[in-house]
Order: sequence, then C-alpha cells, then structure tokens
Amino acid sequence: MKIQTSLLAITLTLLASGCSQNHEPSSGSEQSQSTETAATSKVTQSIYAPYTEEEVKVKLHDMEMIVENGHVYLPAEVKEAESYINGWNKFPDVLKAMMETDLNPNNTQEVADIPLEDEQQATISARGRITAQESQSAFNVPGAMEYFIEIQSTNEQPFTLQGLNINRGRCGFSTGDFYSKMPVTMNYSQTVKYLLKCKGDQVLEAELITDQGSLSITF
Repeated sequence: MKIQTSLLAITLTLLASGCSQNHEPSSGSEQSQSTETAATSKVTQSIYAPYTEEEVKVKLHDMEMIVENGHVYLPAEVKEAESYINGWNKFPDVLKAMMETDLNPNNTQEVADIPLEDEQQATISARGRITAQESQSAFNVPGAMEYFIEIQSTNEQPFTLQGLNINRGRCGFSTGDFYSKMPVTMNYSQTVKYLLKCKGDQVLEAELITDQGSLSITF
C-alpha cells in the first residue's frame, strides 16, 4: 500500500511539472508577438523622425503647392520641390533637406515686373533696305561687292539711334559714312548707312535701339 501511494505521488508530481512546462512556451510566444507589434509600431512612427508627423505634413503641403502652381515659380524651385515629394519617405537625408529648405510657396516670381512684349516695342517707325555696290577698296579683287544696310526714319518726331543689332548679333557692321556715326539723331526721312560684314542676302532682321525703345525691321 505504501508503494502504491508513493507511485501515485510521483505520478502527480510529474504531471504537474509537465503542465507547467507546456504553459511556459505559450507565455513566451505571446510575449514575442507583443514585442514584434511594438517594434512594428516604432518603425511606423520613426518615418517622420526626428520631426513630428504634423511638421512633415505641413512642409509636404508647401512643396505640393509649388509643384501644382509651377508657372509662377522658377523651374529649379519646382524641380527641387518634386525631389522632396518623391524621396522624403525613402531617404533620411532628403527628409532633412526638405525640412531645412528655404523654398516658400509665398515667394513667387514678380510677374508684374516682367515687361510685356508690347511695352518693349518703340513708339517710333522706320524702314530699311539692303544695297550693294562694287568694292572701292584696293585690297579687294576687281568685281568684289560690298553690302550696306540703310535705315530711313518715317517717324514724325525725331529720335536718337543708339545701336543696331543685325541678325541677332550674328552680322557685324561698321559706319558707312561720317553722318551715320552713332548715336545719331534722325528726323523724318533722314537716312543712315552702315557697311555689312556679311552678305546682303543673309540679312533677315535688324533691331534698332533708340532713346525711345527698340524697333525691329525685317527684310
């Protein structure tokens, strides 16, 4: 009888120990899952670090405004804003640069200060023509031609011709005579003459720079 009692006590002890061991892994599994959840939550929150979520969203809104209204900002500013929008959540350095940038949606180009095309045009009138004659220079071969541009005022009031830009600066010139030396005041019907440093048929346009604005003449 004593032997049976002892065996029963040992059996109960082993069963209790087994139940305790089976319960401990379950507790460890739950703790592991809790740790993983906390780590995941920490990663989600750290995407804005070291800034707050609100600070980052405010800055992102500013960058989006610049991109959406790109026509009133400099192209380089729009491109910079786009790079922040596309990379802030991928690279910590981009996030830092975005938060520290001086880009401001309130700093737009001063469109009103850019003169309109009509305002740049002179309120004067003139006409021009290309002429040719045989070269008088002893250094040129017989039959060589010289080409001239002649500008004639058709303006009622006098104006001062200060400069000439032929073919957008691609064709040079020199003073054709003493009376054409710039600056020269031109009255109605007065003509000035300049020797071209390109062929006459190459001249497409000439910009007259005067004291009253610029005027373009085409040929």
